[in-house]
Amino acid sequence: MKTPIVFIIFNRPTLTQKVFNEIKKAKPAQLFIISDGPRNEKERELINETRKIIDRIDWKCEVYKKYSETNLGCKISVSSGLDWVFSKVDQAIILEDDCVPDQSFFPYCEELLERYRNNKKIMMVSGDNFFKTSSEFSYNFCHHSLIWGWATWRRSWVLYKKACLLPVEKLEENRSEFQTLVSGRRLDAIKKTIEGKIDTWDYMWQYAMLLCKGLCIYPSVNLVRNIGFGNGATHTKYKTFHSKLSQSAIQFPLVHPNRITPNISFDSAISKTYHPFYSLIDVISHFFQ
Repeated sequence: MKTPIVFIIFNRPTLTQKVFNEIKKAKPAQLFIISDGPRNEKERELINETRKIIDRIDWKCEVYKKYSETNLGCKISVSSGLDWVFSKVDQAIILEDDCVPDQSFFPYCEELLERYRNNKKIMMVSGDNFFKTSSEFSYNFCHHSLIWGWATWRRSWVLYKKACLLPVEKLEENRSEFQTLVSGRRLDAIKKTIEGKIDTWDYMWQYAMLLCKGLCIYPSVNLVRNIGFGNGATHTKYKTFHSKLSQSAIQFPLVHPNRITPNISFDSAISKTYHPFYSLIDVISHFFQ
């Protein structure tokens, strides 16, 4: 495939191998690897083992590696890594080490990246659909940034850094407007990220989308399965209903929507999963498995 793939890896060789197997089937012409450095010597061994998987590429491919020897943390490692990627290419498909895609995910992203290349209203293409939805179209639009297997353009990613430079007061000024699009708990997480209390990049990507009133494309079926829940995870330590989702294949040719309109019901359903009630149920169910 022509579209570059970005593979974000760290210290989980078993999971990395499973995702790598799917990337291998897609045979991208360009592959970018982002790998943070170790927090301790024990972790260094796991990171080295994980990085060796990339050395097993056996198809014609330009490989670019951004390997850190020190631990930058999730936020800086991923965001600076994507800065590096988009300094070289103008669009890419992005997978983390625990996001296993169906093979149809790749041509789905490739087709929509081309179709919406110049539409600034569309900021990303996602492979995620957490609910059983019925639609006459192959995909729809929402305000949430769904990043368990996604794709975007340089023109969108440059807005990330602009969002990071804004003071927390800017978020509070717009909270009432933003809360009509995403949950208050998601906005709270964005605030904590701005204040340096959460070390992750994805909430700031959501913030960039909110500031620009950008939209995310999501598929009619779930194309990516997250296998990273549980021990060893950084942000998904407890299994949730998301962890029980399987991936399916999307059918081609894609049936395109007649107009670009966000699905408010879908956004509302996602917002509800951030409610404390859902979090409590997930934690309780973890201990009774």
